[in-house]
Amino acid sequence: MTTRMPQKRLILIAFLLLAALAGIALSPAFVAGATRAWLNWQARRQHLKIELGKLSAPLLRPVSIERVRITNEPGFSTQIDLTAEHATLRLNLARIVAGKTEGVHGLSIQNARAEVRRDFSGTGKPIDFNWRALQVVLPANFEIGHLDLRIENGPSVVLLRSASISGNQIESGRFSAGEFAITSPLFRQSFAQLRGATKWQENRLTIGGLNLARGIDLQSIIIDFSRLEKERADLQFDLDTFGGKIRASISNEWAGKHSIWNLAGTGTGISLAQTSEALGFTDRLGGSLRACNFTFRGDPRDPFSGTASIWTELNGLSWHNRAADVIMLGAIFYNRQIQLQQLYIKQSQNQVTMSGDGALPSKSSDWLNPDFRGQILGSINDFGQFAELFGAARGDFAGKIAIEGTLNARERKLGGHLTATGDSLSLFRRQIDRLTAKINLKASELELEQFEVARKKDFVRAQGKIDISHEQDYSGRIEAKVADASEYFALGRTAPGAAIPVQLEANVTSGSWDAHSVFTFPGSSPVDLTARFPLKIGEDWKAFLASPLDAQINFPTVVLASAPQFFHPPVFNEGILTGKISWSQTLQHPHISGEIQLLNSKLQNTALDLAQASARLTFDGEHGKIEFLNAATHDVDVSLRGDIDLRDLADAKIDIFPSVPVFALTTPPNSCVSRINLQPIGITLAPMINQIEIRGGIFEGDWTMTPRQSPITEQGQLIASAATSVPLCFGDKPAPQSFTFGLHARATPEPEQPPRKRSKRR
Repeated sequence: MTTRMPQKRLILIAFLLLAALAGIALSPAFVAGATRAWLNWQARRQHLKIELGKLSAPLLRPVSIERVRITNEPGFSTQIDLTAEHATLRLNLARIVAGKTEGVHGLSIQNARAEVRRDFSGTGKPIDFNWRALQVVLPANFEIGHLDLRIENGPSVVLLRSASISGNQIESGRFSAGEFAITSPLFRQSFAQLRGATKWQENRLTIGGLNLARGIDLQSIIIDFSRLEKERADLQFDLDTFGGKIRASISNEWAGKHSIWNLAGTGTGISLAQTSEALGFTDRLGGSLRACNFTFRGDPRDPFSGTASIWTELNGLSWHNRAADVIMLGAIFYNRQIQLQQLYIKQSQNQVTMSGDGALPSKSSDWLNPDFRGQILGSINDFGQFAELFGAARGDFAGKIAIEGTLNARERKLGGHLTATGDSLSLFRRQIDRLTAKINLKASELELEQFEVARKKDFVRAQGKIDISHEQDYSGRIEAKVADASEYFALGRTAPGAAIPVQLEANVTSGSWDAHSVFTFPGSSPVDLTARFPLKIGEDWKAFLASPLDAQINFPTVVLASAPQFFHPPVFNEGILTGKISWSQTLQHPHISGEIQLLNSKLQNTALDLAQASARLTFDGEHGKIEFLNAATHDVDVSLRGDIDLRDLADAKIDIFPSVPVFALTTPPNSCVSRINLQPIGITLAPMINQIEIRGGIFEGDWTMTPRQSPITEQGQLIASAATSVPLCFGDKPAPQSFTFGLHARATPEPEQPPRKRSKRR
């Protein structure tokens, strides 16, 4: 018969076990270990790394940590580095276990330093927080005795130094900062010795009563963290500035892959001059903002998919040399639709009014099929002042212009007109006697009825039509005659008083151009250029390279000494250039025939260290030849011939064969070469160069030079050897690298010996 353990003994044993377990659980070592584990777990949930110093957890007392450092894992676009010293946590274990808010009843930090850097290179991953878990650990009360904060967002930097802040659910807290500074490309300012009061309730932080500077008072700023679990944060502020007010509300929702911003702001009675000076704008403003309302909702990375509205009125605006008495703007934007309610600009002698509505095209070809209605009316009696408002330099423009027009475009159907007339104009400091432009907008075409710019006997005239119903279909005619092009364009050196007459005629039929131009440089025969090619509206450069081209240029005699210098710095001092070239097939894969000859040219500022040169080049289809190139420096003479491969101008090749011994005196450098030197030498063991290959794209660049040496065997045969390509960077910024070839010095004639005097015979 088994005996049963008395019931009282079982109760005693159970009580002893529970007491032992409770003692273990409530021991400081156990609590400290559990707290350390909980903090590491919370950091891992946020993809963060945490380093904890000495941690003590007395029984039924706050947890104290000597030092805490929090960083995020590498590879994220935003890098976080937070260090806190002498931190104290008051935990509510019951709420933490239940996953409720205010699990951290209190947080106190004696010293804290935080840095946040955002990388815009695009290589990092976006940061991914567990926002619900972050909201759960927000403290019910907090205090930071000393805080230094640095936030870098691309070129913008925000600094907060020697700050302290506290927040309490029951009573008011405090905020102070030794310095608050913002630096960006357009805005730079710092505020010192800030003092204010705080309120922390329901995860909303309110800071009020801040005097930022003389005339600028921040009545309140509210930062709302109460909806972090829904991935949303809000900010509101109320600012009094120089007799006016600015109120704004900003919220950000970042659920999923999209970030939606909501902005709304108002401003009234603000002095722009005092505000720009106080806030440290890099460019000072003048005038006043009478009223402004602004709203925006959308993703700033894709602003055209958002909605926005603005209404503003500026009085007496001045900025640099820009000035306007009144500017009024009202506009609404939604779903790529823009409604310009009014744009009114008034200056002392100018008035312009615009209004309308339309849709922004989603691709470049849609610009020919606009969806827009608008009106413009302008009377500009001081064109220079009006142009300065949009950034033109003082004195570049002058004269009077009158503009009037209406536009109605819907579903490839146009209607309306635009006329502009001007007298005694100055465009980019070039005097214009008369400007006339008339544009008619019809149901299926845009007609340039008349365009004429005239000065003395010089003129440019154009007329044409663009068929809106068929893409890339336009026709017209351009005619120009200029007695001296140097009066309008900076063409470099020409002979004093010598004119450069230019004539141009171009006929366009269905996008196909037939152009003819004749111009004459001083002392030279006329240069005759004809070209026939298609040019479609919206066509990119790659498509144009593959389009057919038929062109001829004939330049019987061009005197380089008096011709414009198209190279900077100037290259040609003397010489004569003659030739005739025909170009057919396409621009990238051409068929070229003709010849070019350079005679007795004197050179300077060249990358090839030459002082004079003469050459003859011939072309026959896809290939060309350098018949000869005779050149000289101050110490050596060089002569060469060569072959040119023009089958693909994206990878053109020139093989040069020296006719005199050439030696490579430089080891091929690692970086690109911007200059080639020719140096006189005597007897040398340097390798002799038999061929120099130059390769690259005519339009893309990326040129390389490959000197090749071919050792000679005992039988007298050439054996090709390996060669190293040297990248060239002519025309770029000067590079520190140069390449030197050696040539035998120019033979100098021996001085003639004077004849001996014959001795006289006695």
